[in-house]
Parts: sequence; C-alpha cells; structure tokens
Amino acid sequence: LTTYDFRNQFGDTEKIKIKEKQLQEKHDGKGPIIICVDTSGSMHGTPEQVAKTICFALTKIALREKRKCYLISFSTKIQTTELTDLQHSLDKLIDFLGMSFNEGTDANPALEKSLEMLETKDYNKADVLMVSDFVMEALSKEVAEKIDAAKTNKTRFHSLTISNNSNKNVIKQFNHNWNYNTKEDGQNQLLVKQLKAI
Repeated sequence: LTTYDFRNQFGDTEKIKIKEKQLQEKHDGKGPIIICVDTSGSMHGTPEQVAKTICFALTKIALREKRKCYLISFSTKIQTTELTDLQHSLDKLIDFLGMSFNEGTDANPALEKSLEMLETKDYNKADVLMVSDFVMEALSKEVAEKIDAAKTNKTRFHSLTISNNSNKNVIKQFNHNWNYNTKEDGQNQLLVKQLKAI
C-alpha cells in the first residue's frame, strides 16, 4: 500500500509538471525570427525583388506581433540589422532592403551569425528562415553539425527557395522547405500565409 501511494503521488506530480510545461509553451507564444536574405549575383533581378518583398511582409507581421527580428543580408559576406518594433524600425528595414552584394554565394557566414544569435538571451528561441536561390556550395561540416545541435534545442530552420537549380544537399539541412514559383500569379500572398506559421 505504501508503494502504491508513492507511485500515485509520483503520477500526480508528473501530470502537474506536464500541465505546467503546456501552459508555459502557450504563454511563450511565437518567439523572435532571424531572416537571412541572399543578395548575391545569382539573385539579381526578380529573385532578389521577390526575396526582399517577402522579407518586408514577414518582418511587418512579426513586428506587429511584437516579435524581434534579426535580418542578415548575405553573399560571401554579411550585413546585419536588428529590428525591435515597427514604429522605430521602418527606416532601418528600408535601408536593409536596399542593400545588395551582387557577388558569389556562401551561406556559411549567414548561418554562423544566426547560430551565434541563437546563443543570446533575446534570440535563443528564434526561428531561422533563409531566402535564397540556393545556388551555392555545400555547407561546411562545422555549420551543419551546429545546425543539427540547435535543432535538438527546438530551433527550427526554414528555407524558401526561389530557383529550379538549388543545391538539394544544402536544403536538406532545414526542417521546413518552401518553393516560390516566379511564373505563377498570387504566389506572394499564398507564401506569406504559409510562412506566418513560423
């Protein structure tokens, strides 16, 4: 009987812990977001315009929901901008969207910066979205391993591909993958609706 009583109390304690965890997850809601936008030479023209339009739309949605945004523009090097609220960040966002590198493509520096931000207090629960044509070399072994480690900490990595010639080996590193078809109408609205789940 004593053993039964102990097990019963243990079960009740576990139920309380599970309930508290569920309430905490509900309270936390959606966290911050890190968006990496490819502005390399291969993205020049329509792909870059599409990428920046989607980035603008997602950033506005996130800031309205009072979620912090960290933006990374990349080619072989990176430029970064942090946005905290829509009222004071619009000029910074417009300046960011005006940046282009028009060089080669290397996703490693952008992902390394994303992983570094995930170690900070403000972005440790962030989702990471990369918008690119993914016409690039494979990720370094070190970056791929760090991404796998971050996934075990419940970080989700998303990719949005604007190309038919993407490197599948890079894309498979991401949890969720979307493809944008520049030749179909209504893609922006459909895609933003899907990406709001981030």
